[in-house]
Amino acid sequence: MEYATLNNGIKMPMAGIGTFLLTPDEAEASVVSALSCGYRLIDTANAYVSGAFGSLSHMMETYFSGPDEQNVSDELSETLMKSVIKNTRRAVQNPKDYMARSNLLWDATLSENRLIKLGKRCDFTCHLMEHQIGAYTNCNHGKGMAVLHPVYYRHIYRDGLPKFARFAANVWKIPEEGRDEEEVAREGIDALADFIKEIGLPTTLRELGLKERRQLKTIADSCRFSPGAYRRINPEEVLEIFQECF
Repeated sequence: MEYATLNNGIKMPMAGIGTFLLTPDEAEASVVSALSCGYRLIDTANAYVSGAFGSLSHMMETYFSGPDEQNVSDELSETLMKSVIKNTRRAVQNPKDYMARSNLLWDATLSENRLIKLGKRCDFTCHLMEHQIGAYTNCNHGKGMAVLHPVYYRHIYRDGLPKFARFAANVWKIPEEGRDEEEVAREGIDALADFIKEIGLPTTLRELGLKERRQLKTIADSCRFSPGAYRRINPEEVLEIFQECF
């Protein structure tokens, strides 16, 4: 296990997820998280966009998991994903668009208050891969997710084909009539990849700071896996995904 030395001298294992124990008094002091668009307007557009994509990522990892019958949670997720896409585009065009950025804050809140997770198993495999990339590069979380998501989904979409076709049609407005599910599903993933480029997020691991391919196996071997995925991937396939992202 490799360790990173923090500014305060503490050594933290590079395991992707780390927590420090809080005393009861410290925990009780942390009772609210306030997000104000007025304060957030000082952010650069780049920082805001990566945060918005982080919200979209949480929605997708909840959406692409069972059960897949028509349910309110998935329909809410589709609406929220469309809102993030629309308002991110608006915020990129005008970083001072208060309404767009306010909507993105509300989207982020709804993506993580467990509302859309009700009744869902949730697949956070891509998140767990990104946590390891982040441990080795210190990259921004949303940027790491932007690099991994399209490649990961191209690996697993056949295992959840109807849902990926639905994502393409309902979120990206990909035409369905007269076409098979696989073609529609692939176009939906392509639309996601195009959106990532459109809003200026990175698309390769090199852009995140990884310089040598030999690092990839070490990172892949350190990854954990999500029980909610359509298909459990092994370290060898994680390495393939990383190599395709490199």
